[in-house]
Amino acid sequence: MKHRGYNNKSRIRQRQEEAVERQNVHDGRSPEQQLKLTKTRPGESKKEVHRLVTLIEKAFKKAERKK
Repeated sequence: MKHRGYNNKSRIRQRQEEAVERQNVHDGRSPEQQLKLTKTRPGESKKEVHRLVTLIEKAFKKAERKK
């Protein structure tokens, strides 16, 4: 079964632009905001939650040292 239009150049370009937009939105969020979003998604996202928690803890420790 052949998927028609899947390799269409304009469709590829469109998907790439959509991916860039999603990436920009994702990069614009703080780790705290991203952590809140993981709680709304189905599934556990253990690795992502662990990565975000470590980022938040590092930022907290860094802020504590500056005081």
